[in-house]
Amino acid sequence: VTTSALKAGSHTVTATYSGDAAFTGSTGADTHMVAPAATSTTVSSSPDPTAFGETVTLTAIVAPVPPGAGTPTGTVTFTVSGTGGDTLTGTVDTSGVATVTTNTLGFGTHAITAVYSGDANFTSSTGTATHSVVTQPSTATTVTSSPNPSTYGQSLTFTATVSALPPATGTPTGTVTFTISGAGGDT
Repeated sequence: VTTSALKAGSHTVTATYSGDAAFTGSTGADTHMVAPAATSTTVSSSPDPTAFGETVTLTAIVAPVPPGAGTPTGTVTFTVSGTGGDTLTGTVDTSGVATVTTNTLGFGTHAITAVYSGDANFTSSTGTATHSVVTQPSTATTVTSSPNPSTYGQSLTFTATVSALPPATGTPTGTVTFTISGAGGDT
């Protein structure tokens, strides 16, 4: 008998010979151990590179290492380094693939580590990749003054509002320099 259906663990195999006209029946037993199959995890990101604020899909493909066979189950934990990086968890589907998405990655190169948790029949494994965010986000700055118009000698307030342009998200930080032209102007 040949089978590939045994789960990981210890199995008792009993063979019973039924006998025939010349021989009596007999029984034999053996213990067989099935070890969990090793796995490999391959990581990718798409699209790569992306712009700041653009959604990126992280994909891990978990496959058995021969002679192991079958489809691993469980979860993959993705850890993304750098500004806007995060730890995200995806479930391995029936084809051995786990995916997650994020749109929080900052400008620069990010290291991605994907750790497959393993299950009763498959061992854990780790894969790595990198992802690049190649453009800094664009901003728009609007300026208002109040009151407008004003009277000579009156106190004025100038307000600059800086916002991220789509697909970027978030709130810009830093400083704004106001330059005022004309008589009495200043920086």
